Amino acid sequence: MKDNEGSMEDEKTITEKNIETRNTGSTQRKKITEIVNKTEEELLQELMERIKENNLDVDTEKVKAAFTLANESHIGQKRRSGENYILHPVEVAEILADMRMDTDTIVAGILHDVVEDTLITLPDIEYTFGKDVSKLVDGVTKLRNLPRTDSKKIENIRKMVVAMAEDIRVVIIKLADRLHNMRTLKYMKPEKQQIKAKETIEVYAPIAHRIGMAKMKWELEDISFRYLYPEDYKEISELVKSKRKEREEYTGKVIKKIEEELKKHNVSGEVTGRPKHLYSIYKKIHEKGKKFTDLYDLIAMRIIVDKEEECYNILGIIHNLFIPVTGRFKDYIAVPKTNGYQSIHTTVLGPDDQKVEIQIRTREMHRIAEDGVAAHWKYKEKKSKTKNDKYYAAVKHIIKANTENPEKFAQKVTDDVLNQTIFVFTPKGDVMELANGSTALDFAFQVHTQIGYRTIGAKVNERIVQLDQILENADKVEIMTSRNTKGPGKDWINMVNNNSSKVKIRKWFKDKEFEEKTKEGEQILEREFEKLGMKFRDFEEDERVFLYMKKFNIGTIDLLCYKFATGDLSLDGFMKKFEVQEEKDIVQVLEEETEKGNRKKRKSEGGVKISGTENTMYRFAKCCSPLPGDNIKGYVTRGRGIAIHRADCENLKQLMEHEPNREIEVFWDEEAVNSSNTKYQYNFSVKTIDRSGLLLDIIRILNEYKMELVNVNTNYIKENGNVYGLLHFGIMIKKREDFDRLANNLNSMRDVIEVIKK
Repeated sequence: MKDNEGSMEDEKTITEKNIETRNTGSTQRKKITEIVNKTEEELLQELMERIKENNLDVDTEKVKAAFTLANESHIGQKRRSGENYILHPVEVAEILADMRMDTDTIVAGILHDVVEDTLITLPDIEYTFGKDVSKLVDGVTKLRNLPRTDSKKIENIRKMVVAMAEDIRVVIIKLADRLHNMRTLKYMKPEKQQIKAKETIEVYAPIAHRIGMAKMKWELEDISFRYLYPEDYKEISELVKSKRKEREEYTGKVIKKIEEELKKHNVSGEVTGRPKHLYSIYKKIHEKGKKFTDLYDLIAMRIIVDKEEECYNILGIIHNLFIPVTGRFKDYIAVPKTNGYQSIHTTVLGPDDQKVEIQIRTREMHRIAEDGVAAHWKYKEKKSKTKNDKYYAAVKHIIKANTENPEKFAQKVTDDVLNQTIFVFTPKGDVMELANGSTALDFAFQVHTQIGYRTIGAKVNERIVQLDQILENADKVEIMTSRNTKGPGKDWINMVNNNSSKVKIRKWFKDKEFEEKTKEGEQILEREFEKLGMKFRDFEEDERVFLYMKKFNIGTIDLLCYKFATGDLSLDGFMKKFEVQEEKDIVQVLEEETEKGNRKKRKSEGGVKISGTENTMYRFAKCCSPLPGDNIKGYVTRGRGIAIHRADCENLKQLMEHEPNREIEVFWDEEAVNSSNTKYQYNFSVKTIDRSGLLLDIIRILNEYKMELVNVNTNYIKENGNVYGLLHFGIMIKKREDFDRLANNLNSMRDVIEVIKK
């Protein structure tokens, strides 16, 4: 079973009863957490009583039928606490009943897990409960497998929730599902608690805020706060408790004064007070840099009336009773918030000159403030849904619109953005963002380029479709691949709508052409070398090939073959270098090189002696940069004298494998080395943590050691997700010991990871 929202793998095992108590005129909610082990009859009875308490006009027979199906489907499934799994969907349904939702929403809440966790299918649900219920369950099921939140994905996840929820009730059910999961979070492992709490505070609480469900938002935030920052939660909770008696006395004093003043003016209104939510206090302390003792508005007073005009009447009474604080008056009745919130906010100087925030609203406004979107839901049996359809559109606009607090929700989630973007699911439940109009083949290339190349078919929502099938929001897409496929067809370019997919397809054909031409060029060279009685592959490392490629700036043998096949290079000019000439023995070659050395008056100033010869022309190989003190070997080249390599040089080993008779014994002339001031070019690299000024620091050290800098260049490498700098130096140096001292100094520098010797 998947470890998803509301699944059996979740460690959610308790219910919470809410008990209201009156205390000095204020209403407080206390939560008593208890492990329950109730019978099926008790659970159903409690749900029916909750519906009755909220005076809901719902089809109770339909609700009972949903309970029966869910109970039978989940039979044998247990929660981590050992309780029957049916407890969770019933609790979700009760949350929805408290929001005064319609029949289909409550029924869908009961059934929201059956498709994912049991053998019941969507057609089964549609047959028994209707198309609306089936769509709601399907919508909630699709929202279960959200990817893990990170800074790059949060905004897309929020947008995805909105885009996929064609019916806003899907979001409401999802929030109710998440709320019950959070209430029972204590039964999860600590690492799972952290993941769920982070996801809730970053995704679900902001969504609740955007659709005006303040009560839902506050509870989600406070529970998440408790698990994300347990020490801060404990500290603030204890601070609030320490001031409880003082706060309750002050609240009672303010309530009494307001009630007396309202009675004088023959105005009725329900006056209550409540402490601010812990997470909101935490944010004020940490985001605004305030101390707890500096927070005077920890109490929010609320006056609830019947009619809108009474709100303004009471506002006048309050401002006559207490001195209003300048700049702290907001009329959200005249100008409602985008999520539909209406209320009058004012801050006054209460007794003892303490600041008190007072909210004035009607009962209907209060319902909307507490439950937001859910408060608008007024389906009555089979009455016309035209009004509610209009409300859907309005809510969609609200959700998509930019918010007065952008960090709380996706920035600029406008109609334009959503029209340009769709969100689809992978088979594993991850969400992928695609451009609107994307096809199944576009999806394949979005997953991975190689997946696109190996595509042989596609499924959308478990049905096989054409590769050019246009995808829609919430589609589940599966790509079928084969390693034996020949790759994209020529018609594929017309089966994708994303430019990136088109680029990848064109690249495949270009790469294929390169591969074919390379093979053709290789075959041409093999034939030409056969005519000379040779094999081309034996000469790939030959110096003549190297020099030819260097001349035309060709980096690989494949590219060389490609250019011969396409005619970009003349084959005749290249093959002349390998024409059979009069074979010369090694003695004759050495005599010729000695003669060249004499002509150039090149003596053994470099301190190298070559066995059996004098004044022979030689050079130091740049691939290994030999220094006095290194074991060295000589290689007789064609036309460029003797190449001096370090004995452990990999290039030398490869050359000797092909032509071992060209090796010649060489050794350092220690007397010449010690008596001369000859210096040798030596190349090395320094691997570093990238920081400003490091190159300059290294150059200063080179100057201190009187090292002549020949060249320097830099590049970067990526290892295990980290980026490092590579500084490449060419210096003139006399002997190996000098470099070893330099390397020890460089290795001791801050931010130097390694000195890489050639």
